[in-house]
Amino acid sequence: MKRYISENLRKMVRIPSVSNGPMDDIVDLTVSLLGDMGLDHRLVTGDEHSPVVMASYGCGGVCFSGHLDVVPPGDGWSREQGEVVGNRMYGRGTLDMKGPCMAMIATAKVLVERSIPFSLVFTTDEEVSMNGALAVAHESEIVDAPAVVICEPTGMLVVTREKGVFQFRVRTKGVNAHASMPEKGENAIIKMLPLLHELNTNNNIPAGTEEISCCVDVIRGGSATNVIPNECTAEIDVRFPHTFDRESIHEHLLGSVDAPFEFELIQYLDPVKVDDDARCVRKMLEIAGTDLWAVPYGTEMVRFARTNPNTFILGPGQVDLAHKPDEWIDLDQLVKAVDVYCEYAETMYP
Repeated sequence: MKRYISENLRKMVRIPSVSNGPMDDIVDLTVSLLGDMGLDHRLVTGDEHSPVVMASYGCGGVCFSGHLDVVPPGDGWSREQGEVVGNRMYGRGTLDMKGPCMAMIATAKVLVERSIPFSLVFTTDEEVSMNGALAVAHESEIVDAPAVVICEPTGMLVVTREKGVFQFRVRTKGVNAHASMPEKGENAIIKMLPLLHELNTNNNIPAGTEEISCCVDVIRGGSATNVIPNECTAEIDVRFPHTFDRESIHEHLLGSVDAPFEFELIQYLDPVKVDDDARCVRKMLEIAGTDLWAVPYGTEMVRFARTNPNTFILGPGQVDLAHKPDEWIDLDQLVKAVDVYCEYAETMYP
């Protein structure tokens, strides 16, 4: 099993699949692996989302969900994409989350051999919109499943709570002038400063389960060193707990800002909290021999929990390695995940 996972994960990792880019090659490989075990698939496409691969064996089984898109590799790597050192495989997506997707495929291989029903869902736009998951959330594979397991990396802990995501753009306007005569213009960058200070105050807190984190991740302003800038734009990422909703988090962050600015929503996802005592959760805790955890980020649980409350996250790998240079996953933990997923699917089948 470890060799099967390693060989095919290397193929996956070496296929570029950055969100909003071409997905044909990664989808073709995934479909080919499913076809090798005799699984039929269907491809769900649409104008508002990237392709979604869905496959089932029988009816009424657990649904396992993952995404095949990745963030850009970036710079600073000391390892090759797909390089194996000991039990670690390095490469963008090994952890987040082609590695867990490969564990899903290996699980499917075993479950087919055991004649145990299950479903698989692979999206390709999780990192940017989660619109693919939204498009298929009402499909029977999700709605009728005794459990939906989001296989994102959690170190094999069971996650029943995740923070909401509030991403937005703020823009300040000014008036151009020659930099030698700043009094003739209005500096849009200077106008932005108090707004950013207000957003940072009491919000930029280390990621915990009940706190708000607020990060200024993109800023643009000015056109030349000797020109007073007439526009400045900043993009903000906020993660917030279930004690807030869309209206209250907006008011908390921006309600007291006493300066003119334009606001544009980039993305909003509700926080999610599912029942810790649900049978599907308690059974996974028992089988995996693990504990409950809450995460400071968002996953496609927000899409699927709306149509099936028996949704939670559990997957191999340490999430703090995601989106970094030299991202890696432990191949032995992928094998362990397959064992856990298989036992869980067999136990949860009605």
